[in-house]
Amino acid sequence: MKKALNEAEKKARIRDSKLEELINQAEVGLSADQQKTLLEILYKTTGDNYFIGKRKKKTDGVRFVQILMENYNYLSQIKYLSNAQKAFLLDLVPYVEFKTNILIERPEEDLEEVSENSASPSYLAKKLGRERAKVSKMMNELMKLGILAVAETGMTTEDGRVCTSRTWFVNPNIMCCSARDDVDKATQRIFKRSLKNFKVEGSSKKHNLPIYLF
Repeated sequence: MKKALNEAEKKARIRDSKLEELINQAEVGLSADQQKTLLEILYKTTGDNYFIGKRKKKTDGVRFVQILMENYNYLSQIKYLSNAQKAFLLDLVPYVEFKTNILIERPEEDLEEVSENSASPSYLAKKLGRERAKVSKMMNELMKLGILAVAETGMTTEDGRVCTSRTWFVNPNIMCCSARDDVDKATQRIFKRSLKNFKVEGSSKKHNLPIYLF
């Protein structure tokens, strides 16, 4: 009996020593095998299943829209957009949907709440405090320039949103609300040929953006 207890204590000391060693090594990072060993020790010790994960930060989940700086700067240098058009484009930032880049309705008091409705020129005019006719004109100008676009009727996004000819998109190659390699396939189809070999009004020279995401 005494021998069995001594053996158990010896194993416990070895286990505790190994656990302490792994925890100390965690400060400089554990290999995959070391992580597996640590989890096995914890399971045998407590009977509970653990996993190794990253502690959530306050900034995790914060909404953001990325402006592709090189492309935006290039368009500015060649004077492709007017100051009014650039200002209007920035005003659209709060209404860009994650991954699809669709302009959607979003309550001003709660930017986390998302509507299933796409944002119409009338809706945006009301939210931005502008005249509906001027907003509609600006959006059509940006559509001709390849910055905005409307969907083909019946087009469906990867998340199942059914689009119509009134569904407006922002070109992700200028302003993107997703990871660079995770732009919705429907959005990619819409802008596949946009801003390629394009011209600035009054010039015959053809231009291409420095960066294309797809």
